[in-house]
Amino acid sequence: MDTILDHLEDLTRPRSMPPEYFAVSRPLGPLHDKIKETLTLKFLDELNNAQADVVAFERRECFSRGFRLGVRLTLEGLSYHT
Repeated sequence: MDTILDHLEDLTRPRSMPPEYFAVSRPLGPLHDKIKETLTLKFLDELNNAQADVVAFERRECFSRGFRLGVRLTLEGLSYHT
């Protein structure tokens, strides 16, 4: 099942991010600058990599749940008889 979900996620992943993504991510720039001033670029890289791993896991989990919900709804719709 994981292979199928990986394939479906790859097929449905957008090729580019919408303007809304850039609007919500814009405030990160100054925060990253503050981290670099206080700590190190290496620390920022490690933090970003760890956060990216968490976000990737969450995205995959949400995709999997949505996919399973869609299948359930489809099956329920197909089994509905009046």
